[in-house]
Amino acid sequence: MAQDYFRIEDTRIATPSSYKATFATTSTSDSERTMNLVMHNTPIGTITGYDMEWKDEKPQEVSKILRMVLNKPKFRFHYFDMHSGTWRDAYFYASNFNAEAGTLEDDEETWASLSFNVRSIEAI
Repeated sequence: MAQDYFRIEDTRIATPSSYKATFATTSTSDSERTMNLVMHNTPIGTITGYDMEWKDEKPQEVSKILRMVLNKPKFRFHYFDMHSGTWRDAYFYASNFNAEAGTLEDDEETWASLSFNVRSIEAI
């Protein structure tokens, strides 16, 4: 099988240097702990997300990635899914952007890092 790659809206992007899965489960409002600390929980669903970081990328790649996700209500993301153990497509939104400049010397500009998270639109 050929190697698969990260894509946003069918455009291949650089593979993140760091890729961490995160899951957040929401429960019904009547879920609670009793006085003896026993939890009575009724999960509604779980949202998945990924925290990603790229290191030492060229400004053109950083700019390309940002233009595809910044201020978008949603975008199609092709990614390796921890839950299914496969590469798949799903809709996500992005938030919590951070970047650190590497060098700003003429014709050698780089970003030391770019990081942000993506969170799924639909529950898993």
